[in-house]
Amino acid sequence: MKSEPLFLKNAQTFAEAMVRCGVRYHFAYPITPATEVMKHTAVILPQYGGRMVQMESELAVSNALAGCACTGKLGATSTSGPGMSLMQETMSYMAGGELPCIMLDAMRVGPGDGDIVGAQSNYFQATRGGGHGDYRVIVLAPASGQEIVDIMPDAVKLAYTYRTPVLFVIDGVTCTMTESALFPEAHDYASEFDTSSWAFTGTGDHPKRYLLTGSYTHSQGEELNEKLLAKYELIKEKEQLWEEIEVEDADVVLVAFGIHGRMGQDLVANMRAEGKKVGLIRPISLWPFPDKAFEGLSDSVKSMLVVEMNHGQMVDDVRLAVNGRIPVHFLGKTGGDMPLCTLAEMTAKINTLL
Repeated sequence: MKSEPLFLKNAQTFAEAMVRCGVRYHFAYPITPATEVMKHTAVILPQYGGRMVQMESELAVSNALAGCACTGKLGATSTSGPGMSLMQETMSYMAGGELPCIMLDAMRVGPGDGDIVGAQSNYFQATRGGGHGDYRVIVLAPASGQEIVDIMPDAVKLAYTYRTPVLFVIDGVTCTMTESALFPEAHDYASEFDTSSWAFTGTGDHPKRYLLTGSYTHSQGEELNEKLLAKYELIKEKEQLWEEIEVEDADVVLVAFGIHGRMGQDLVANMRAEGKKVGLIRPISLWPFPDKAFEGLSDSVKSMLVVEMNHGQMVDDVRLAVNGRIPVHFLGKTGGDMPLCTLAEMTAKINTLL
């Protein structure tokens, strides 16, 4: 299948992108706004020799995903809000077992069951982990349908290279947005990775294998965690992703991800046209958080504004990254009919900081 432009909801774009990159097994349970993903994969996966399987619950989904990963195959799931909460135990298990997969959290307002309007309220859950133990998963936050397509190959490679779940977090506004994206020719990136040294496919011509996510001795628990720690340090060093615009001489730098990061692109263009020195840092990887983007900021930067569709979660990571060198301000909103901070509100707040 050659390169082609498609006009899709971004949830459908996510489904199309992951299938074209080699995902052949999608386990899901309906939940708005992520349901569009499973509806799309149910149609297209058979064309690639794969299957979408609707399970009876999110618990079943996450454990099917773990079972699929044990065989060395790359599976995926898509969910939202409460569904992601129910999968946390398995995420901890898969992190401990070093089992790769692709996941999508179409974030909506919480806490509890919440509402189906878009939000970025799952930042803490995604980047800190809702399961137990010292674990991390790679978290990616694309801001458009095209960026979903562009980083999906990297997501598959990251999942296998580091043998880890890779979690996409996309706010409900972006998930339900319909826009064009240019898809490259389909390529099965998953098939490029040799899993024969660890996959559980029967003893065959190799000794019996076992999956250890607990410990039978105190030393085994320590060894597992030290091994994972070393992997996480390597990921933090090599896999930080971000976009930056006009930060070299900026007086104020806006920091936002997802839909607000995308709005920030227009904000910077508008304010620069007025002669105001405003820049943008848009984290694409939320874990590892792109600390490197903040290390080399010039002395011209007098303050920073973090905008989120929550009451302040990523702002903690920004404050850790600048370590007191620059004042960090916050603008956030969640819930309601339209949980976005508008471009006018963001512009007005920055004008108070200039």
